[in-house]
Amino acid sequence: MSAPPAGSPVPAGGVRVRRLGRQVGGVVVAVAIWELVSLSGVITDQALASVPGTFRALGSHAGKLASAAGGTLEAWGVGLVIAAGAGVVAGTVVGRYRLAEAFTEVLVRMMRPLPSLALIPIAILVAGLGLKMTAGLVAFTSFWPVFINTRYGVRQVDNLLIDTARTLHLGRLNLLTKVILPAAAPLIASGFQVAISLALVVTISVELVGGTGGIGSFVLQAQQSGVVPTMYAGILVGGLVGWVLNSGFRVLVARLLPWANRTEGRT
Repeated sequence: MSAPPAGSPVPAGGVRVRRLGRQVGGVVVAVAIWELVSLSGVITDQALASVPGTFRALGSHAGKLASAAGGTLEAWGVGLVIAAGAGVVAGTVVGRYRLAEAFTEVLVRMMRPLPSLALIPIAILVAGLGLKMTAGLVAFTSFWPVFINTRYGVRQVDNLLIDTARTLHLGRLNLLTKVILPAAAPLIASGFQVAISLALVVTISVELVGGTGGIGSFVLQAQQSGVVPTMYAGILVGGLVGWVLNSGFRVLVARLLPWANRTEGRT
């Protein structure tokens, strides 16, 4: 078969293969740099594990790491579900009604910059150490990108769409579910994309600080025991979990909202 003429579009399959090749190449380069730095002795083995040592620890602690990842995902999922429901509802109300925006503007500006870790003492007093505390802090942090993107997306719905729906005598509920939310869905999805990463960061951070189980506690215990390769194995699993969650959500959005691929979110 002859090669495609210059300037002709590259088949979709070829684009995917090239993108995958670049991604794998980036990982290989990063791992190679990691091992070179480890072998050079610039950073001591008490601070940086070698690549083979980390993968050996990964294999020998696979069961514990899987259990830790399950605990992290439980807190992550509960918090994210709460944030998703509250964020979409609140964002829709504030985006549709100027009076609601006026009432909440100062509160949003005050609460949004608060770091979730600063609220740990309050969360412990309210919920104690455990799933409730971690999920609550995750929900607080993840709420904001969902809320803000929903508010912006609802507000930016073309008035022509709304007017057309009203001429068809759609009720308020149908107008909301069949016109406004579908039109705002790309931006809402962008908010979810940000919330997914934030939720995982907060989950592991709270586990590190509070020792509430999960990947964060696994890493903390390995660090306190001086088992550096095991600590890096936990960190690696945390990164892999984040990559899987984000990649899975991107695939889901591409299938359910194909028109959202070119829409940029605001957070």
